Amino acid sequence: MGKYIIKRLLIAAVTFFGITVLVYVLASLAPGSPVEMILAGTSNLTETDVARLEAQLGLDQPVYVQYLIWLKNVLQGNLGVSYRTMRPVTEMIAERIAPTLMITVTALVLAICVAVLLGILAAYRPYSIWDYASAVLSFVGAATPNFFAAMILVYFFSIRLGILPASGMYDAGVRSSLPMLLKHMLLPVVTLMLQYVGIYTRHMRSSMMEVLNDDYIRTARAKGLSERLVIFVHAFRNALIPLVTQVGLSLPALIGGAIITEQVFSWPGMGTLMVQSINYRDYPTIMGITVLIAAFVLIGNIVIDLIYGVLDPRVARR
Repeated sequence: MGKYIIKRLLIAAVTFFGITVLVYVLASLAPGSPVEMILAGTSNLTETDVARLEAQLGLDQPVYVQYLIWLKNVLQGNLGVSYRTMRPVTEMIAERIAPTLMITVTALVLAICVAVLLGILAAYRPYSIWDYASAVLSFVGAATPNFFAAMILVYFFSIRLGILPASGMYDAGVRSSLPMLLKHMLLPVVTLMLQYVGIYTRHMRSSMMEVLNDDYIRTARAKGLSERLVIFVHAFRNALIPLVTQVGLSLPALIGGAIITEQVFSWPGMGTLMVQSINYRDYPTIMGITVLIAAFVLIGNIVIDLIYGVLDPRVARR
């Protein structure tokens, strides 16, 4: 297991380096520059003033030199200062990370729980009303884009029924509370989890149906074990392996979906900050958020790999 963990960490380190290089180069190739954004609306500027500001920001250096300077600072724990707000990027991210984690982690956990229950029920009773209902939910959920699902939910629950808020974390002008926060979280979380409930349910159903037809399951039933024990003890562990793999593969898409969802619901998370930074060509903030998202995804995949190794010990011995 130790060699397996070291191998996954080395792969994660190389992947992290590649992600940062790619994002930094793409950001530098985007039209416009931070200097243009900072000086927008300012008159009576000379080329000397522009050149001086570029030198202060380090933008007069070649892109690879800028990247190496940025990487050196990151390795020292310094994400730089925002061009837009002139505040440390670490502080700005610290203010936004909790709201993003609230909806992404909640959506992921709920999606897995719902998908596991629906998948087991559909596999245990194939071609029943539960199976058909889970199939419809799976196809609708997997095929519905986040932004479209968000607009539908806002229309019905916020505009037509008026029972759920359409934006923000709290109501304006009143004291914040946990029930208010949960009420505001409901629509963003449902929007995020809907697609993954569909994807995970299909994987859980097909995996469980395959496992239930294996010889060791027939042997367990022949020994007189209860059906609940057969399903939740003998079949459940092996049926989880494809689902765990799919969860790891869907982590980047989940983060991307959170960015869109936060925009629709005006949720004050990192997604909103990322869009603002891209519009302003705020390279330090863009790269700071990229570092954090990449770290979350890579760490999440390492955890998924470890869980996979526990479920299937043959993987850890490779």
